[in-house]
Amino acid sequence: MSNLSHLTTRRGFVAALGFGGVSLYGLWVGYGAAPGPAALFSPSESADDQPAAHGGGGHGEGGHGAGAAGPDADAFRAEVENFIARFGQDDGSVYPRHEAMAAVETAVPATIMAAHAPDPAAAGHGHDDGHAGQSEATAPDDHAEPLSIPMIAERWFYEPAHLRLDAGTPYRFRLMATDIAHGASIQFGRGSRMIRLRPGTVTEVDLTFEKPGSYLVYCTVYCGTGHDAMQARIDVV
Repeated sequence: MSNLSHLTTRRGFVAALGFGGVSLYGLWVGYGAAPGPAALFSPSESADDQPAAHGGGGHGEGGHGAGAAGPDADAFRAEVENFIARFGQDDGSVYPRHEAMAAVETAVPATIMAAHAPDPAAAGHGHDDGHAGQSEATAPDDHAEPLSIPMIAERWFYEPAHLRLDAGTPYRFRLMATDIAHGASIQFGRGSRMIRLRPGTVTEVDLTFEKPGSYLVYCTVYCGTGHDAMQARIDVV
């Protein structure tokens, strides 16, 4: 009987196999296709227990986004449909802007404004101080918060599928997978911003596109036969 051990029992082979497995897992974590070590060894949390967190803006800075408690799939789909109807363009793109949003939000009927106007007698005890009865609404600071972009990921499409955004404007992407797990990778030149999406959970991430150009969004989690064609486009102007 030979005293030579089989190749698969040698220490070098076992060590190489273990190192290769750890390296492959690290690669999957980096691409967002597997949970990190903290998620593996920490107690599981429900989606409602996880706080919302926002990554930094601009060319992939910050984290991968975080899940937040929010509307169910049907309510979120209705929000996306309303968003598309509100900012849809003739070419099929969706172009949200602070100015367009402010015009909608400040278009309040005059009867409602009059009903909420202060009473001169109550405000100044019968004395006109120059401000009583003022019906003009103070315009809100629309640029204080990022513009909200609701987006659905579903087999095998994103909705809206074509966004037109302004360079230098901060946006808050709010994404939800409505059926199974999906991903969203937004390309920034040679790099990309990868976001993992869980079913029924709103994931928020803040992004600012500094340069005009066309940016591809594609799914990073295999979701079936149409996975390779699951894409969207962002045109930054």
